[in-house]
Amino acid sequence: MSPQIAAILAARRRRDELRQPYERVSTERLEAFEKSMAEMRKLGDIFRAYDRDKTSRLEPNDVKKLLRDINNGEEPSQEEMDFIFKTCDNKCENGAIDFSELKSAIESWKVYLRHKDDMQEALKKFDASNSGKLERDELKQYLVHLNGGLEVTEDEVDYVLAHADVFRDGACSTQELVLATAAWYTLVQKKKENAACCCVVS
Repeated sequence: MSPQIAAILAARRRRDELRQPYERVSTERLEAFEKSMAEMRKLGDIFRAYDRDKTSRLEPNDVKKLLRDINNGEEPSQEEMDFIFKTCDNKCENGAIDFSELKSAIESWKVYLRHKDDMQEALKKFDASNSGKLERDELKQYLVHLNGGLEVTEDEVDYVLAHADVFRDGACSTQELVLATAAWYTLVQKKKENAACCCVVS
């Protein structure tokens, strides 16, 4: 066999080897892959649309415009902007939102907007000091409320603050209450799972 024919056959084998795993991929996995690629393309379009200076990152003014457009033209407050940057500018930490951080920023903002009214009501109800935030003791009372009136331990309050206090001031703002609420229910779920693991069937 000539070297040229051997090379052609080897190239065909490599092509077939590369093709076979793709052909064996399940319909569900293929659909998930295609959905992921479509999402990446959409994020890319969004990123390019708001990267007005073509710096390959979204500066604060770019992010503000993005958040405003998502919120039907209502501009985010400085505290809301700070919250998004504190929670999402965590891969490059350069004072901007990079492409790798864009999905997290958009999702965090949408989650916050969905729960904003509820969190503001919670602040009104539990902010006894009228500080505009829930201080530690007030946060504990809020968690007792979420816990159906049952007592909450100091360790549980510490856990929630560790996951929600992004401004590191020992309290929870409206934005941070979204994280605090999510952290509480995550903790409850972990406790249920641990309890199930400890059960011994006799």
